[in-house]
Amino acid sequence: MDLHHVGQLLDAPFEPAVAFYEELGLSLRETTDGAVRVAFFETESAEFHLIVRERRGSGADDLLDAIGRRSAAHVAFAVDDLAVAMADAADAGLSFVGDPPEEGLGPYRRAFVAPEGHVGVPFEFVEPR
Repeated sequence: MDLHHVGQLLDAPFEPAVAFYEELGLSLRETTDGAVRVAFFETESAEFHLIVRERRGSGADDLLDAIGRRSAAHVAFAVDDLAVAMADAADAGLSFVGDPPEEGLGPYRRAFVAPEGHVGVPFEFVEPR
């Protein structure tokens, strides 16, 4: 397992936040449009994702609500086999938010571990395509 990205859920205007991180020197790869907007920045060691919910009504509402109740930030671990990582997590007594594995909000499949089931920063497993 390796660090894939750190995500930051923002309650701020999207474009100025993206501009701020570009001015810091992060390399913007792409952004998404829609009810949930994500800016994907690349660094040498991992990605940094800015996430802004423009409006409710997307499939990500439950996930963003769960993240926001615990922390505005989360960590994503890259795994080679999402099914194995999910099975190992379930064996350790963890559950997941939503109905994983899920796709969207990035070029990978993901499973977000329910934050109330563990201590520390919220986290997810991602399987890059």
